[in-house]
Amino acid sequence: MAIAQQLVSNSATTIYTSSGSSATTVIFFMNNDASARTLDVYVVPNGGSAGTSTQIIKNLSIDAADTYILNIEKIVLSNGDTIQATASAINSIYATVSYVGI
Repeated sequence: MAIAQQLVSNSATTIYTSSGSSATTVIFFMNNDASARTLDVYVVPNGGSAGTSTQIIKNLSIDAADTYILNIEKIVLSNGDTIQATASAINSIYATVSYVGI
C-alpha cells in the first residue's frame, strides 16, 4: 500500500492520479479550520474533468477540526484516472488517499 496527500483548494484539486491500475483502500478528509467547511469529490476518467457527471460527493459538511473517512467501498482506477476534490475555503481541508496497485 501507499499514500498520496494533498491540500484541497477551492477549485478542483487532484488529490490522487493512478499511475497504473489501482484501488483506493481509504480516503481521509481532515478539516484543519476553526469553522465547518464543505467538500465536493469527483472520480474523473483519464482525459476527463471534474463536473456533475463525475461527482460522487456533493456539499459534504465537515465540522471544524474533524475528519471524514471514505472507506465504504474501494474505488478502482485505470492509468491516468484521478480523484479530485473542491473545498469551500482554501487551506482548510487536507486529503490523504491510501491505495494499492492491482
